[in-house]
Amino acid sequence: MGILATSNLVSASRRKFLVMAGMASAAGAAVGLFGCSRAPLQHFKGTTASGRFDLGPRTTPKLGNWQDLYRQRWTWDKVAKGSHGWANCRSACEWDLYVKDGVVVREEQSATYEASEPGIPDFNPRGCQKGACYTEVMYGPSRTTVPLKRVGPRGSGKWEKISWEQALREIAVKTVDAAEKWGTDTIYQDLGPNFDFGASTAGRFKFQFMAGGIFADNWAEIGDLNVGASITVGAAHLGGSADEWFLSDFIVVWMMNPSVTQIPDAHFLYEARYNGTELCVIDPQYSATAIHADQWLPLESGTDAALGLAVARYLLDTGAIDLPYIREQTDLPLLARLDTGRFLRESDLKAGGDEDQLYMWHPQKNAAVPAPGCLKNTTRSLKLDFEPPIDGQWKIKLANGEEVVVVPVGAMLKEHLDPWTFEHAAQVTHLHIDQIRKFAEGWAKAERPMVLSSWGSNRYVHSDLMNRTKMLLLMLKGALGKKGAGYQATGWVDLDGFGNAMQMEKSGMTGRLAVMLNAMPPKELFNAIVDIIKKRKTENDVALEGENNYLRNKLCTSDVVEVNLKSEGYRAALSKEQEGLYPRELSDYYDEAHEKGWAPGLPRKNTPKIFFSGGSNLLRRNNLPQYLKAHIWDQMDCIVDVNPKYSYTGTQADYILPAAGWYEKTGIKYTMSYIPYLHYCDAAVPPLAESKGEWEIYWLLTREMENYAKEKNQPILDGCGRGTIDMKTIHQRYTNQGDLGQHDQDKVTEEILRSESTKGMTVEGLRQTGIAKYTATGKNVQATALNNPDWKGEGVLTTLTRFTVHKEPWPTYSGRISSFIDHPWFIEGHEQFATHKDSPKAGGDYPFIFVSCHARWSIHSTWRDTPMMLRLQRGEPLVYLNPTDAAKIGVKDFEYVEIYNNYGSIRMRLKVTAMVRPGVAYYYHAWEPHQFPNHESYKNLIPGIVQPLHYAGGYGHINHALNRFQPGSAVQDTRIGIKPWTGQATGVKPVVVTAEEAAIAERANQAI
Repeated sequence: MGILATSNLVSASRRKFLVMAGMASAAGAAVGLFGCSRAPLQHFKGTTASGRFDLGPRTTPKLGNWQDLYRQRWTWDKVAKGSHGWANCRSACEWDLYVKDGVVVREEQSATYEASEPGIPDFNPRGCQKGACYTEVMYGPSRTTVPLKRVGPRGSGKWEKISWEQALREIAVKTVDAAEKWGTDTIYQDLGPNFDFGASTAGRFKFQFMAGGIFADNWAEIGDLNVGASITVGAAHLGGSADEWFLSDFIVVWMMNPSVTQIPDAHFLYEARYNGTELCVIDPQYSATAIHADQWLPLESGTDAALGLAVARYLLDTGAIDLPYIREQTDLPLLARLDTGRFLRESDLKAGGDEDQLYMWHPQKNAAVPAPGCLKNTTRSLKLDFEPPIDGQWKIKLANGEEVVVVPVGAMLKEHLDPWTFEHAAQVTHLHIDQIRKFAEGWAKAERPMVLSSWGSNRYVHSDLMNRTKMLLLMLKGALGKKGAGYQATGWVDLDGFGNAMQMEKSGMTGRLAVMLNAMPPKELFNAIVDIIKKRKTENDVALEGENNYLRNKLCTSDVVEVNLKSEGYRAALSKEQEGLYPRELSDYYDEAHEKGWAPGLPRKNTPKIFFSGGSNLLRRNNLPQYLKAHIWDQMDCIVDVNPKYSYTGTQADYILPAAGWYEKTGIKYTMSYIPYLHYCDAAVPPLAESKGEWEIYWLLTREMENYAKEKNQPILDGCGRGTIDMKTIHQRYTNQGDLGQHDQDKVTEEILRSESTKGMTVEGLRQTGIAKYTATGKNVQATALNNPDWKGEGVLTTLTRFTVHKEPWPTYSGRISSFIDHPWFIEGHEQFATHKDSPKAGGDYPFIFVSCHARWSIHSTWRDTPMMLRLQRGEPLVYLNPTDAAKIGVKDFEYVEIYNNYGSIRMRLKVTAMVRPGVAYYYHAWEPHQFPNHESYKNLIPGIVQPLHYAGGYGHINHALNRFQPGSAVQDTRIGIKPWTGQATGVKPVVVTAEEAAIAERANQAI
């Protein structure tokens, strides 16, 4: 169901526009027949040795018969190199874009990748059915093409077409005024999962940076942030190139489904299996990947940690561990006090001793000695000249004369694992004991075990415990930082030029130097260099310190959950939902984190007032959107959706600004390490109708904002408490003092390509090739660091060798892979070690757990209303149910069912299938709310529980950090009931709004 069909309140001028847009779309289809048809390039004449086309003069011969019609279809004016830069897809792919009469008539895969090493499969072919028909989305009925302003209440569907000049002037006035009234940190952009690393995103981010607005990180809120990995190794984004899978001898696909969500890379799994690798899939559902597995373990949803703990116990009991690796690289040799259950620290042993210096037991000295590499230790190497034990116990005298017993963390871990027999794990997971035993034996004999664990593995409230357990197994086997082994959860090649491009206020070296000094003042930079020379710190240490200082003291950064909980009404609803989940209420953890300065605390004065949506679809995606709308959304002064496609968020906005589509603007596909090539997106055709690229949109908007600020002589503003913002110079700063024009996207891209990982790449060269191999993994920016300083574009990309090969300390409190966290909150919550905790019954005590997965037929909501994709499925929102459960309820395949819990009810179509476990209601996510009755989707039933321990701080790497450690919201713990739908009314329960909130909402509604 398209958004345009949901309302009959569109004005007459708007109807006329839609008819014209539909005619243009139909004309494009008639000319190009742009389906997913493909023809091999080698069948066409005129190709040169470089693969480019010598088109020559184009003529249109008179059609004489059907053969002429067919031949005309296979002619084109030009071929551009492109990709799908704004898609939240981890697999980058090169495409040839065929243009005829100014219309992109089709896209075609281009197989130009090489093997990283002899004997390793190459990366061909790359592409999927979504990319193969983006032209349908590009010219489809839900495409935005003209600026629109709402003329009725938000969500009424009443719009009028306005000029760009009017739209930008009105938005500029509202933004400048709100910044003065409420603070610049009430200018809000949810960064969104759809972005690229080209000029469009650099422009969007640069505007936000220059305006002093909030960078509201959404990684954890959408369930994509691997906090468990951050807790264990200090980095959330791990993984090298996908061809490394081929080198593993034991692959565990654990909470991942590459055959559906990573189609271009999935072949490496099956080539590895053909080569003798054992493939295990752990998934409650019989997924498209599970059907190819040697072992499929359909465990009970949310019990993954129980399985991992049993395997860890088996590895320790049988001695199937890498003991030298464990001694050097992990925290198992570190000493802990039995009386407190916390690390032994120098402050325990000496008056005035360092709180952060930890200890090991030295067998030859029969004494505790300082552990190298931990947070404050100036020995910045993990090399040891002795073998510290990981088991045993000793008495030691403290500074106060007290005698206590100390043990290695390994001894505590062994005791912690003792209850986790195969029998106990079988009771929890509902797997057969023989399945668990076989799986554990596979781990024991593996030389190069590898775990593939995707972003979707982070969507239970206890996902951090599950992922810590997976990494515990890899740690015991010495697999992290080892070629052909380790943890694959999507790493990133860093483009340091992108950070420069979004922050520079002047062009050239002057601007770049200013960016560097803004992150670290000259005195600190000098001291850092001295520390590196004297080997008191590594470059990695300095990079981490500089980045954390910048995030805490310079950048206006927050996270989406923090912004949502700024509303007392929203926070109260979640606090009530989470009663009894942890020893204290959510609000207690929230308050303490703010009192101690652990939480970002932004925005300071109020909830957001100006919202620019681009690259995200917040009202579709947010859990409990009815609470977001009632307590935050309706109180905003101005909501702007900058988007090439109508979305549900756009229907609730005040202005819609049509952004250029992927084939209409230049860009760089974001830089996952799965494929070690940069993918360039060329502009095959100009922007459709009146749409514009984001670089240009924000160029024009900052000009209007600067002019208005000068007109009113606005004073300099306090920018989120971390510096000052002068709106009277925002356009000068955005344009590098006039050096960058509104169409200078290429100059911006060239600045981005001035990165360590893209040396030698140019815009002109990328226009010809579409791809280029990275030359390094990038500067060591922690959020995207792959921590392999040796890889220079040759060979399989293995990560984390900085620590295992070069012996540098890990970016954790202990300086090691951390199985044990003795932060007071973690002790209070009994989560010092990874453990199993039952999934809470979010939404009420109902019989079904409501589990979601990424769809094969869309990337989020972008393709959700595309006819070609809808024809490959049932074409509407579905819930999947086991035949046993369907029979008990009395429902049949293809019938509608009512789905309900404490928040109300919705209606969905039923699909009965044995692929799901009994007790599970399974669905593929990202359907738009306007594809449901009442515009109410399953999101209205999902509380999105917040893990309160993720508000912790003040403990080395356990501190709020953009893209690394932050609170999120969990969707997979939701419980629902299901019953037949026989025509009864469905609907979510109304949200109670205070009189003050209602008055603010009314003023905001009338303001347009």
